[in-house]
Amino acid sequence: MTEPKRPQALQRAAALLLLPPLLTELGISPDAVLGGTGVAPDQLRPDAYIPYAAFLSILDNASRLSGRDDIGMQLGMRQTLAALGPLGEVIRHAATLNEALGDFTAFQAGNSTGGAVYLLRADGSVILGYGVYDASSLVSPQIYDLVLAIGCNLIAELTGGAGMPEEILLSRAAPADPAPWLRLAPCPVRFGQNQTGLRLRNTTLDLTLPAANAMLHDQALASLLSGPGGSPPAISARVRHLLRPMLLNGQAGMEDVASRLSLHARALRRRLVEEGTTFAALKDEVRFAIARELLLLGPLDLTDIAITLDCASASSFVHSFRRWSGQSPGEWRSQQRGSALISASAGPPSRNGRPG
Repeated sequence: MTEPKRPQALQRAAALLLLPPLLTELGISPDAVLGGTGVAPDQLRPDAYIPYAAFLSILDNASRLSGRDDIGMQLGMRQTLAALGPLGEVIRHAATLNEALGDFTAFQAGNSTGGAVYLLRADGSVILGYGVYDASSLVSPQIYDLVLAIGCNLIAELTGGAGMPEEILLSRAAPADPAPWLRLAPCPVRFGQNQTGLRLRNTTLDLTLPAANAMLHDQALASLLSGPGGSPPAISARVRHLLRPMLLNGQAGMEDVASRLSLHARALRRRLVEEGTTFAALKDEVRFAIARELLLLGPLDLTDIAITLDCASASSFVHSFRRWSGQSPGEWRSQQRGSALISASAGPPSRNGRPG
């Protein structure tokens, strides 16, 4: 039986609007950066969606042609709430930062179906994180630098400068010159972590937003839900989106995900079958995407990666990775670490576990 074709992961192009002027300042032709990505200059507009893989390729080209390893961060530092499209207006008028970030994570899938913004809560703090789950895309540190810088800017904009992270976490290895990353916020920056995100104190989340307005918030939310990105994505896309952060806290079973979707596990299984996939296949896809990134971007050993992926053991992870890619994690890491941004050597796992 022929495998069903998975919908292409998409990304709102708004975050790239400020890339051409940045490139011009650096003496780089925007056309050269877009070359080979399949994205035309007139597609870089707030209401346009482009393939997620092309989005990452554009960031890669910008870094390679400019010679700037921090190009993603430089672009992110220029962003405002406008980069989020209609969702930006929703969170601008939330009552508190906690409510704003809750809206952000709840509706961010309308802006991207290749990476997820998430909140992981712990005693006294929360991590506002981001993770790619599209296993067919490139592995890139630039997307994470972009998101971190956008996150710092948005928190400052939303709170009128009163809020800031207490710690910045990056899965990428420490660069030769960490100074640009240290300028993101006046707080510790930790490289080589198992996730990328901003740690915020609960007291920061409780901050009242200067632009808080319940009526404007509800109006913006109604407009968002009635717009082209307001309809819920396919159930398989929602499962991928949820699995990315849920794997980090070890609560990524079918029952856990079904509960988050307000479904019974049997109903979730049935709906996934209707879309031509299974929960196990989707979990393998997301695990493969995370594993590739952690193997290439940072220094984590196989045991730490296995824990991050909620695998039973390092040997279980090695067995699964060999099934997905045809190589052991060590072999794959050694083969692929030839450049700063590397495309996958195999496609995402198919329903029978082999790369598609």
